[in-house]
Amino acid sequence: MESEYLPGGSGGVWRIRANGVTRVHRPTGPWTPAVHDLLRHLRARGLDGIPEVYGLDDEGREVLEYLPGDTLDPAHTTPGDAALAAAAAWLRRFHDAVRDFAPGAVAWRQGVQELGEGQVICHNDPGLYNWVVQGGAFAGMIDWDRAGPGHPIEDLAFLVWSGVPLLRATDTAAVVRRLRLAAEAYGGVSALELLDAVDARMALIAARWQAGIDRGDPGTIALRDSGAMERHLARVREFGEREIELRRELAGAGSGAKSGPGSGRA
Repeated sequence: MESEYLPGGSGGVWRIRANGVTRVHRPTGPWTPAVHDLLRHLRARGLDGIPEVYGLDDEGREVLEYLPGDTLDPAHTTPGDAALAAAAAWLRRFHDAVRDFAPGAVAWRQGVQELGEGQVICHNDPGLYNWVVQGGAFAGMIDWDRAGPGHPIEDLAFLVWSGVPLLRATDTAAVVRRLRLAAEAYGGVSALELLDAVDARMALIAARWQAGIDRGDPGTIALRDSGAMERHLARVREFGEREIELRRELAGAGSGAKSGPGSGRA
């Protein structure tokens, strides 16, 4: 048996290869049963690009299918147009597949919650570091332990924050074009609406982090102690300065709104 510890995230993971099969072993929490139910539901609905659940190991860690590929660092890497569009389209397939998943009031990473009006169970952390990329192409999404109730457009907002990217300064024209690309690939939302959702999503991140610290969540505390929170908040402040020009560009040339089946706000 070969075991490799991979640090990062909310406690790291172990990639273990035994009998020719590689699987991922991850720390668990009160949210794990709900996340496993979610992943099983999605597989039953035929959603691609998600890990299969194999239960728990002898140490109480969850055991998941290993999805081969690379993850990306949003601070230094920009995915290609095709990968961005594929990720947004996959997110729409995920949201469509999860619409009939109604687990009731169960424990998620953010605490015991049930679905509110217009909500589905969202991934809640679809940043580049959770994309699985093979040869530059989007192939799936990992790290589902922050899943929980939310509005679909919140997931899309976080995906473009990391994947366009909005979290660091790049060419304004390219950002506008890629915002439209993601909105069109997802369907039913305009680029301007998506930019509004990014503002709301950034505020929600800060609120969730503070709530996690208040309840003593180890993963959230680790993010705080690593400096990840302060780096994120600095990026949000810097984005606020660039956002004025982005909105001017979008409003001046049209938002690229597209009608489609369902709404990104549904």
